[in-house]
This record gives sequence, C-alpha cells and structure tokens, in this order.
Amino acid sequence: MASLVGRCQPAGEAGSAGCAARTASPARPASVPLWFPVALAPMVVSEIVRLAQTDPLAWIACDYGGRIAALAVLAAVPAARRLAFAREKIRIAWWEAALWITLTVAFDRMIGRAAGGYLDALVPGTSIGHYPSPHGALFVIDISFGLALVAYSEEVIFRRCARRVLTAIVGDGWAMVIITAALFASYHWWTGAGNIVAAMSFGVLAMLFYRRAGALSPLILSHYLCDVILAAWPV
Repeated sequence: MASLVGRCQPAGEAGSAGCAARTASPARPASVPLWFPVALAPMVVSEIVRLAQTDPLAWIACDYGGRIAALAVLAAVPAARRLAFAREKIRIAWWEAALWITLTVAFDRMIGRAAGGYLDALVPGTSIGHYPSPHGALFVIDISFGLALVAYSEEVIFRRCARRVLTAIVGDGWAMVIITAALFASYHWWTGAGNIVAAMSFGVLAMLFYRRAGALSPLILSHYLCDVILAAWPV
C-alpha cells in the first residue's frame, strides 16, 4: 500500500497545495467547555434556594454550599482543575499591587456603589432579595471565612476561568473584559439594578487588574476587602 507521503508528491506548487488541503484537519470553532456552566450551576441554584430563606444561618449555609460545590466541580474535572487552581506568579512589584488594590477598593466604594445607589433611588424595587444580618459568632464566621470564600470562588470562576474560556472565543482584549464583567454582574441578578451596575464596574476594573498582575491572589484580597467594608459599612 502506498504511503501517505507517496500519495502527496504531485509535482509543482499546485500539487503541494492540494495535498495540504486533503490532509489538513478542519479547524474546530472554539466553544465554552461543558465544565464551566456545570461549575456555575450550583452557585446559581443556591442563589435561587436561599431567596426563600429567612433564617441567617440557613441563608449562609445555602450560599457556602453552592460555592463549595462549584469549586468541587472544578477540582473533579482535570482540565478545569489545572486552570482553576493553577499557581500564578505575580508580574508586578508589591507597591504596584498595593496601589491596584487601593484603587480597586476605593473605586468600588466611591464610584461603583455611589452609581448603584443613585440607580436604586431612581428605579426602586428591583431587588428581590437581601443579604442577611448575622450576629455574634455567625457574624465572625461570615465576615472571615464566608467573605473569603465569596472572594475566592468568584475570582476563580469569573476572572481566571472565564478569562481563559472567553479568550479562546473572542481574544484577550476588551471584548473579553466586558463579557466577563457582564457575566459577573448577571450573577448578582437578585440584588437589584444598583448592585448589578456596581458589580459590572468592579468586574471591568478587576479584570484589568488581573491582566496587569498576572496572578489572582492580589485580586482575591481586593475583592475580600471590598466585601468586608460593605458588610461593616453598608451603603
């Protein structure tokens, strides 16, 4: 039987082009890997379930459960695990990282939340749920472990994973930045128009920070500080 090389040796450039056309595999269009929506699913389900919860402990348990389940999905799928829990080296100096963290926290508080509050006053009644007000030991657990889990899970999914997934489709430019920010904002659908706008603005700045720093760890800290400040001093 003639070899593939033997069949692909017609003389001239036209023959070479024809051989390449016959042997090259067709390019597969990039698509969203299945593990990404599967990882998002328990977080969204927990949002829906906790809307019916009036007890702070039950509400927080639903929230934690959805986030831990999402991280478990990422850990269970080899391709997702390599991406979601990758070790990244920070590409910027510590002082620049500190400056970015300060800028992100200040922007979220003074611009994002202010714009969100103005929108809520302009269009009231868009929120269909509220974060509970835990007290005592539950407050301590939530403001430490709970908000750290919030920051870690959301940054892993909406920044690290979403960036890689969307970069394969739309590139690593502004389209990716806007789409990931919109995805992050849509996750806060139940909190009202004002908080959705605040989440969108934070998502844009956060992704720019991530692209600049090259690592997620300073961004997780920034996200955590934003949430701690909001919990301690609500807008």
